[in-house]
Amino acid sequence: MATGALIAPGPGFTQELVELRNDLPVTLVADEVTYDSVGRKLTATGSVEVFYGDRTLTADQIIYDQQTDQITATGQIVVRNPDGSTLYAGYAELDRDLQNGLLRSAQSVLAQRFRIAAVEGERVGGRYNVLGKAVFSNCEVCAEYPEPWWRIRARRVVHDQLEHKIHYEDATFDLLGVPVMYLPYFSHPDPTVERMSGFLMPDFRQSDTFGYGAKLPYYWVIDEQSDATITPFLTTDAGLVMEGEYRRMFERGRVRLGGAVTYDNDVNTRPFRGTFNGDGYYYLSDEVFGHFDSRLVSDDAFLSDFEYSEDDRLTSEAAISSFRKDGYWEIGTAYFQSLRDDEGKGSVPFALPEFDLQQVWQPTFGGDLGLTLNSVGLKRSEGQDTFRATAILDYEKTWITASGVTLRGFGSAQFDAFRTWDSEEVPNTYEPRFTPEVGVDMRYPMIQSTENATHVLEPIAQLIWSEPSNTQSLLPNEDSALVEFDETNLFDTSRFAGYDRVEPGFRANLGLRYERFDADGWSIGTVVGRVLRNEEQEVFADTPSLEGRASDYVGAVTFKIPPYLNLVNRVLLREDLEFDRYEVRLDSAYGPMTLSGSYVYLSPDPQAQAFDERSEGAVDASYVITPNWSVSGRMRYDFQEESFVRAGAGITYGNECFEVDFSVYRRFTSSESVDASTSFGVQVRLAGLGSDLTRARREDRCRMVTR
Repeated sequence: MATGALIAPGPGFTQELVELRNDLPVTLVADEVTYDSVGRKLTATGSVEVFYGDRTLTADQIIYDQQTDQITATGQIVVRNPDGSTLYAGYAELDRDLQNGLLRSAQSVLAQRFRIAAVEGERVGGRYNVLGKAVFSNCEVCAEYPEPWWRIRARRVVHDQLEHKIHYEDATFDLLGVPVMYLPYFSHPDPTVERMSGFLMPDFRQSDTFGYGAKLPYYWVIDEQSDATITPFLTTDAGLVMEGEYRRMFERGRVRLGGAVTYDNDVNTRPFRGTFNGDGYYYLSDEVFGHFDSRLVSDDAFLSDFEYSEDDRLTSEAAISSFRKDGYWEIGTAYFQSLRDDEGKGSVPFALPEFDLQQVWQPTFGGDLGLTLNSVGLKRSEGQDTFRATAILDYEKTWITASGVTLRGFGSAQFDAFRTWDSEEVPNTYEPRFTPEVGVDMRYPMIQSTENATHVLEPIAQLIWSEPSNTQSLLPNEDSALVEFDETNLFDTSRFAGYDRVEPGFRANLGLRYERFDADGWSIGTVVGRVLRNEEQEVFADTPSLEGRASDYVGAVTFKIPPYLNLVNRVLLREDLEFDRYEVRLDSAYGPMTLSGSYVYLSPDPQAQAFDERSEGAVDASYVITPNWSVSGRMRYDFQEESFVRAGAGITYGNECFEVDFSVYRRFTSSESVDASTSFGVQVRLAGLGSDLTRARREDRCRMVTR
C-alpha cells in the first residue's frame, strides 16, 4: 500500500502534513487529530474525510485501530462508492479500505434519487450492501407527508453493486402505507441499469370482447445487439393470448418481429388465432438496401377483439432499393389483406415483383432528361390477373424572361403494354398503349416586401396536350381507380396516381397563389384554380370534380403560427357553388393544451357502392391541468348518421416516483365479424422498477409544500 498522509486543516490551524505508517488509509482530512501511541489508535474529529482511491468516507468522528485494522465512525456518516451510490449511517465499523463492515441506521441512495433505508446494514466483499429491515422507494418524504406514495418493505435487502441488482426477501408492497401484495422473494435492476432481463409493470384492461385482462411483460436481454419482450395476456372470456416481440440491431441495419397468438375452442375450422407484424432494413452497400414491413392476421376480428388495431386493410411488402442523387430503382413485392365485410378475400391481389426505376440526366444542351421504367403483375385467387410494363422518356427546360415570367416547356413519350387474364370487364388479350404529351408552364411571381411582411402573388397557367393510342376503357385499371383532386395536384400533368390511366386531351390548368409572411413569424397562404378542357373526357365520368369540360373550383387556405398553430382548409366547389368536398384540419399546441381536429364533407361518390354523402368530424385533445394531472380525449362523429363512430378518454396522475393512467374507449360501429364494444384500462409505472417517467413537468408533494 502506498504511503499515506494526514492533512489536518481547520479554523485557526495552519495546514501541516504528517507522514504516517504504510498500513493506514491513504489520506485523511480532519479539523483535529490525536494519536494514542500506546493503544495504537488514531482519533479524528470535526469534518472528517477519509480517501481510499475513488471511495470516500465522511463522518463527525472516526477512530482507526491499527491493531485490528478497523475504522469506527460515528455521527453523520457518508460512504461514497465509485459507482455513484452512497451509504448513510449513524454508526459504522469498517475495514481500512472501506470495503466491508457493519452500519446502523443505514440508508443507501442510488442514482441520486432512489433510497434504501434500514435499521442496520453490512458491507460485504466491497460488492454487497446487505440491509436488514429495509425499505426501498424513490418517493420524497417530509414532515407534512411522511408516508411515501409507494415503497417495498423487506426483512432483508441485498444490493449487488457488481451485477447492479437489488434482491428482496419477504417483500411487501405498500401503496400510501397500505400493504397490497406480498412476495417471499423479489428482485429488480438498480436504477443505474439501462437493460436487464426481468418482469415489467403489469397492464390491466377490461373489454366487452375479452372480459377482464392482465398483461405481465417479461423483458429478455439476449445480448448487446438483441432483446425480446414476452407478454402473457390472460383474459377471463378469451383465455390466454401470448404476445412477443424480438428486436436486433446489426452494424448496417435492424429487424423487429412481433405478434400474438391464442387458441379459441369456439372456432372449429381455425382454432389458432393470431397476428404477425415486423419491419426492418439492411444496407447491402452504401447505396443499396433491403427492407420489409409486414402485417398479417388470422381473421377479420382478431385485431379489434383484443384492441391491437382498428385497421381494415393490411399491407405487407418487401423490396430492395437504391437511392442516388440522380435517381433510384426498386424491386419488390406486396401482399394485401382486407378485413372488410364487402371485400372478398379472393379479390384482393398479390403483387408479383414490381420494378420501378427513375433516372435523370442533365444533357449539354440544357434542361433535364428523364427515364421511368415500371412493371408489375397482380395475381388473384378469384377474378382478373393483370400485368403491365411502362416506359416513359421525358424532357423539360426552364427559362426566365426579362420581365420575370418563368416558362417551363416539357414533353414525354409513354409506352405501356398490358396483359389481362380471367377478366369479365376488359379483353383477356395483350393491349399496347402509346401516349405522347407536350405542355408549357407559365408563372409570374410578384413579390412585395414591407417593414411588416413579405407578399407573394403568383398567377399560374399550364397548357397540356396528350392523347393515348388506345381506348382506356379496354385496359385494366388497378392503380388509378381512386382519383383525388385538390390543390396539391392542380398543376400536375395528370390527376391519376398510377400508370394504368393517363389524362387525355387538351387542357388548361389555371390558378392563382398568394402567400403572406409576417415579420412576427406567422404566415397565411391561399391557392384557387380549376381545369378547363376542350371536350369532356370519358375517363373522368365517375369523378364528379373532374367530369365535364370544366372541373370544380379547387381552393385551399393555410394559416400558420409556428409552433402553436397549423390550420388547413380545402374545398371543391361545383359551378353552382355547392360543395363537392369541404375539409378543415387544425393542429395546435399552446402551453398545457394540445388539440388536433378535423372535419370532412364529401358529396355522393359514384365510385363507391353507397352513394350517400359523408360528413364526419374528429377531435384529439390533451390538457395538463397541473404538473401532476393531465387529461386526454378523442372522438369521431358521423354527422350523417348523427352518431359517434368511436370515443375515448383518459386521465393520468404522475409525480417523481410513479405514474398511473386510467382510460376508457368505446367503439360504436359493428360489422359481421366485429361487434361494438367498450373497454377500460389501468396502467401503473413506478420509477426504478423497469419504468422511465419521462413527463417533462413533474413535482413531488414535499417541494410543493415548501413553496
